Amino acid sequence: MKILLPGIYPRSEKLVACTRDFERGRITLDELKKTRRDDVEKFYKLQNGFKYISTGLFEWQDLLRPFINIIHNSREGELLRFFETNTFCRIIESKNKPELMEGKIEDWIETYFFAEGYFKNDINLIIPFPFLYLFQDFSRGIPLKEISKIFIRLIGNIYKLKNKALFFLEPSFGWRKIKDEEKLEGRKFIERLKEKFNIPIFLYTFFFSIEEDMDFIFNLPFDGIGIDFYSNTTSKIMGKFPKDKSLLAGVINVYSTIIEDREKIRKVIRKLENYISIEKIYLIPSGPPEFLPRITMDQKVENLKGVYK
Repeated sequence: MKILLPGIYPRSEKLVACTRDFERGRITLDELKKTRRDDVEKFYKLQNGFKYISTGLFEWQDLLRPFINIIHNSREGELLRFFETNTFCRIIESKNKPELMEGKIEDWIETYFFAEGYFKNDINLIIPFPFLYLFQDFSRGIPLKEISKIFIRLIGNIYKLKNKALFFLEPSFGWRKIKDEEKLEGRKFIERLKEKFNIPIFLYTFFFSIEEDMDFIFNLPFDGIGIDFYSNTTSKIMGKFPKDKSLLAGVINVYSTIIEDREKIRKVIRKLENYISIEKIYLIPSGPPEFLPRITMDQKVENLKGVYK
């Protein structure tokens, strides 16, 4: 099935409760890990038949904080609201030149990208990263060029593994003006990745209209681009969408608990087919799934599977 679930997936109520109990000293780390593994296993089964599997990122507090554990001279800073949501992230602060903790990279990758070893190295996995602008906006003292170097080094280790796809999450487009020098650094970063690594690379935009940055985005050498079709007009976006790229169509509404109408989604797909081959269309959430309750998000995914029946 051509469904992908990049980003942090919502934790079950049981895992949320166990995490709280562990932080308050009521249960052991082993008990917490068992509950987390149960969550991962259920989420894995939910994705049966998908081309690329998401691990759910159940070990992640947010999209930025795990990187503190692998970057020298960095620490947690103040809480910052995550765009227009009711969620807050800890910013990453660095007063000296940030460098990777070389001896910890492999263990860090296994913990945060392979669910503490639950997923094997040869499985088709989604590997998520915050894109450069998102990382920059939620960090202090780490220039874009340094972020780029850190990511390329980490991706070099992931590239050794087979059957992976990189997903860069970036809600900054439409939120603020991306400066010309930032665009140049972003282009250099993706071009260098494509030169060094033969791996599918996708950009996942969400929350806002990307019309102002559309030409820039569509001309970057990504293999596919994710579009939030609850924040963007199909005709305006698809009129310029490059036919050589895959489209990740954000049709699961993460702004509402209402289950989508399958026939309406089929109509959207038929409309998209007027612009791009059906083979290049994947269905994804309109934004990070974590903003919905687990039971609701599971229902939305099961419902989306029915679109293909």
